[in-house]
Formats: sequence, C-alpha cells, structure tokens
Amino acid sequence: MSSDWSAYLDAFHARYAGRTEEVLRRCVAGDLTPYRWVLRSVAGRGRRVLDLACGSGPLTRELASERTPDGGRAHPLVVGIDRSMAELRVARRRGDVQALCADATALPFADHSFDAVVCSMGLMVVQPLDRALAECARVLRSGGMLAATVASPAPLRLSDLVVLAPLTARLRTPPRFPGGAELTGLAAALDRAGFDLIEDARERFAFRVRGEEDAELLLSALYLPDVTEERRRSAVRWLAERAARAGAGRAHGSRSHRGEERRERAVGVEVAVPVRRVLAMRR
Repeated sequence: MSSDWSAYLDAFHARYAGRTEEVLRRCVAGDLTPYRWVLRSVAGRGRRVLDLACGSGPLTRELASERTPDGGRAHPLVVGIDRSMAELRVARRRGDVQALCADATALPFADHSFDAVVCSMGLMVVQPLDRALAECARVLRSGGMLAATVASPAPLRLSDLVVLAPLTARLRTPPRFPGGAELTGLAAALDRAGFDLIEDARERFAFRVRGEEDAELLLSALYLPDVTEERRRSAVRWLAERAARAGAGRAHGSRSHRGEERRERAVGVEVAVPVRRVLAMRR
C-alpha cells in the first residue's frame, strides 16, 4: 500500500460515515445479519457493555434499546467509542447513544468497568492489535465476554466465485485491511491478552445487488487503497450490468403470479460477504 493506513482510514470514514452500517444491515444469512450474529452472545447478559470501534453506532443503539421482561433496560450502561468524529456524528444523529471519541489502544475507562465488549468489523483496523486486546482485557471484569466479528475469506460457494473473481479482476485487488484479510494470529493474540477463546466460527452472508445504486453502495463500503477511480467505476458498472442480466433472465422465465413475486424478491445478484466471529472470555 502506497499510503499510510491511519490517514487512509481517517479520510475514508470522513467521506463515507455510516456507509458500513448501510451495507452490513443488508447482508443476510437466513434471518441473521452480521450485527445480530455478534450480539447474540451478549444480549440479555452483560449489564455494562462497551462497543469498540462503534462506527455509526448500530450495536450501541441495539444494546441501549434492549429491554428486560419487566420493561427495564437490559444494559444500564452502553458506551460506544470510535476515533472517527464523522462516524460518531452519524451515530448521534441516528439515535440517543453514548458515543465517545477515543482510541481502542488507550481506552478512557477504569479497570474492570465492563461486563462485555462487542466489536463489529473493527479488529482488522485497530493497530497495534495486541495493545487494543490488552485494553479490552483491562476494562473487562474477570469472566467478561469479548464478542467480535472480522472479515473472512471463507466460507464461499463455488457459485460465489463467478461474481467475486471478475469483480476482483476489475479492481485488481480484494478488499484490504491493516491487519490482513484473515487475522491469522488472532487466537494467539487473544491468549496473550488474557482471554480464553470460546468460539471461532464463520458464516456466509450475502448482499443483493439489484442495480447500479446497490453496486455503488457496496463498492464504496470496501477498503480499497490504491484502487483508481477508473477501476472502481469499471467494477460498479460490471456488477450493475450482471445484476440487470440476472433480473432479465428471471423475468423471462416467469410462469405465475406467485413465481413472479418470488423472482422479484430474488432479482439481481448476490455478492457473498463471509464473516468470522470470535467469542472470548476474560480470564
């Protein structure tokens, strides 16, 4: 990468604040989104929760709104932190949340302040990772849970490669992250920080592209340093054209009103978004 990661990320999130949330809310695997998946492990459990690298605040808002059976707040303390002021402004516009500007490697909280830490797609970008995980361990009580999702190259179906391979060829690179595409040392880093790894799972989510607007949305949410605007636009056009061809083919094969409704819901093309989830307990 020719440019500095810190500067690139600052500029990216200033320009596209809230964009990651818009895309991930539309990524589905059955009835799951990546947000629901990461929250399943802490919903109704942690009373005090830190949302690390909260971005525009989707997890912060969800946790703050969760209620107990008697109508009380399930999580009396929910705090989000992010280093991007642009993302935090979007978070505050979208809901009444407590969101602070802070760095994941120097958390402004006392030891053992939280019962749980959640992090959606943030561990790939915080640097250095060991220091961020050590800070998570410091602010968690013993037995507290860290639940985090990161990008993953798998799982994929063979049919996914029909879309991903030409798309990557037009961009001339897959999406990139400071910590690499897989965070291969994550389990060891968690152990060094004082965590026991409870689960390491992967799930295939999919974002449906129905036209150029969807293609533009998806591509604008990816970290693509050093990709020229010409290559990015070429990828957007190709993806939009493929979605249009897929929709035309399904419409041509329509046989019944019910079949038309099913095809209308499925029109366009799926782009696979594999996600990895790790759950770890503070020793």
